[in-house]
Amino acid sequence: MKLVHFGCSFAVGNAVPRHIPGLESGAYIHKVSTRRKFEKKYKMIIKEPTNCGKALANKLKFDYEMVAENGASNERIVRKVLHKKLKDSFVLIGLTSYNRREGLTTNKENSLAKRASHWHTWKMVGPEDNAGYKDLKFDPWVNKDKREYYPAIEEEGQIRTVIQILYMQNYFKANNVPYLMYNALYNGFDDPLTDECKKLLGMVDQKKYYKLQGSFDETQHGWCLKNKLTVSEIDEHPNTQGQTAWAEELMPLISKGL
Repeated sequence: MKLVHFGCSFAVGNAVPRHIPGLESGAYIHKVSTRRKFEKKYKMIIKEPTNCGKALANKLKFDYEMVAENGASNERIVRKVLHKKLKDSFVLIGLTSYNRREGLTTNKENSLAKRASHWHTWKMVGPEDNAGYKDLKFDPWVNKDKREYYPAIEEEGQIRTVIQILYMQNYFKANNVPYLMYNALYNGFDDPLTDECKKLLGMVDQKKYYKLQGSFDETQHGWCLKNKLTVSEIDEHPNTQGQTAWAEELMPLISKGL
């Protein structure tokens, strides 16, 4: 049995110290030759990330595969789930924030653009976060100077996210894939913004979702902040102890799902 873990940086885990130029905290260099180059240059060992998925896999004596990426959107998570062969797998999904969207870009300046077009996740939090991706036409701003959203952005984001959850749950059920979902980041499901969102939330199989409508403190982000289990005051990703402790929080539900 293999535990396959989908999500954003909260699923990737933290492996690279902040002082390494050109790498964000929590980044992990998957390509061995590149990793060795950084290790030689900075006279250090870049360890494999510690994350809750791997901690759970070790506890269950499962193989482990991480299909997560820093800054990933829920749209990317759904797309990667559909691409992945999940026979003899247990799937763990850390849902990220609805304010992240994914779109195709043809920006040739981006170092990740190995083809004519590639997927890019952009955040609906400010135009500066998406500099260099002018071909992504979506713009949620009413007034960029005052940083005002279109009023319906949050409502649309919540509904879209619940539909993505339902889509994945139905896909797993149809293909007999055991799974567990949790909120890595907060989506406000404890206070749905519309009646439509409330109805959709009622369709979610909450036995397979850790505290779907929990508060901010019951997300992985909020729980680790509350328990002072983050990398630092300025980096709110879970530290090693936080990832391990979060795995313990999820373990009872995973045991029920096996």
